[in-house]
Amino acid sequence: MVALMAGQAAAANVGDIATSLGTQFDDIGKLLLIICAVAGIGVALMGLFKFKAHTANPNDPSNKMSSALTLIFVGAAMVAIPEVLGAGISTVFGGSSNLADIDGSGLSISAD
Repeated sequence: MVALMAGQAAAANVGDIATSLGTQFDDIGKLLLIICAVAGIGVALMGLFKFKAHTANPNDPSNKMSSALTLIFVGAAMVAIPEVLGAGISTVFGGSSNLADIDGSGLSISAD
């Protein structure tokens, strides 16, 4: 059973462990931004299909115009989340050089 274990840990000290965790959190942030963008596009497409269903049959109560518009606006908001977060963080913490850009999308964290 012991033979199934992986090799030794690559981190030699606490600094290496912190660096490794930092890069892992950067990757998680990038993944969340990608998921948010893809989900936003999907929700906006659902809104467009709901709008098409409403124009085809306006008397159907499940195809309301308000639900189509809501889906489209929610999808657009999900796609815009990275820019909104970047602008908000820059407003609160300032646009100085001590802000680190995580993935080039505008989402920044303070190095303080």
